[in-house]
Amino acid sequence: MKKKILILASDPFSINYEIIKKSQNFLKRKLKNKYLVIGDQEEISTYIGKNNKSINYINVKRKKNTKLYLKECFDLAFDLVKKKKAHGIINLPLNKRFLPGSYPGFTEYAADAFNKRGKETMLLYNQNFSVCPNTTHIMIKDVSRSLTKKKIITNINNISNFYKNIIGIKKPTIGVMGFNPHNGMDFKKRIEEKDKINPAIKKLIKDKIKVIGPLVPDVAFNEINKKNINCLVGHYHDQILPTFKYIHKYDAINITLGLPFLRISPDHGTASNLKNKNLANPESFIAALKFFEKHYKKI
Repeated sequence: MKKKILILASDPFSINYEIIKKSQNFLKRKLKNKYLVIGDQEEISTYIGKNNKSINYINVKRKKNTKLYLKECFDLAFDLVKKKKAHGIINLPLNKRFLPGSYPGFTEYAADAFNKRGKETMLLYNQNFSVCPNTTHIMIKDVSRSLTKKKIITNINNISNFYKNIIGIKKPTIGVMGFNPHNGMDFKKRIEEKDKINPAIKKLIKDKIKVIGPLVPDVAFNEINKKNINCLVGHYHDQILPTFKYIHKYDAINITLGLPFLRISPDHGTASNLKNKNLANPESFIAALKFFEKHYKKI
């Protein structure tokens, strides 16, 4: 029996419909999973072609209030997963102003819906190596206060379990970056490496997780191939994402770990400025589809 993966068409002011349209050839294949697009069927099918046979829908009529419309889509998707009528979610990019409530991103919103807030992990995945920010969409001035030993341990446990249970690597190598320039060796004050990062690493090693670090931040990416690192963990969003995206470009996906299902999204934003210009790149969305196809037995 095929597993059902829900595709949230999400933000209607984005490039999302174009991404779906440009992925039709992949969706026409004989696939191991069944993919269902949640959104306004008439609006989406008008854009991609009404006679299209490759797209299956769960129709949600669009409302004037976009936030309420998207909340209905999200609630429906979460309910289907909770009832085990669906097995995974791909949500296409979303402008955070349309998120119901006050959340820094969809990662935290999904975690809250499944009573997993604080246990979620953002993983940017590529088969060669992945990265994880210990804190997500917060201001730089708030990072140090938000970074805790507990959060580091939670994230690395989630990453280790993902690699073991989904990817099939029994003992993944996880590198942890330092927080300050040169790992804080030039500073005399209390530093994050000493108070938070090193204690977390010691605890994880004691629990038999293969962790190395803290790696000096400005050369940490150079250590990935040398030390066969599967995932490099940083401490704030732009400590790791710019280099990761420069290397992998669209060949990467955003996975939320720590949930009772896999939630994946393309590793890019809404690109609303490109809407209706036929310039959208669907590769990251297709990479999400390929991930579910490859690992369907373990979903």
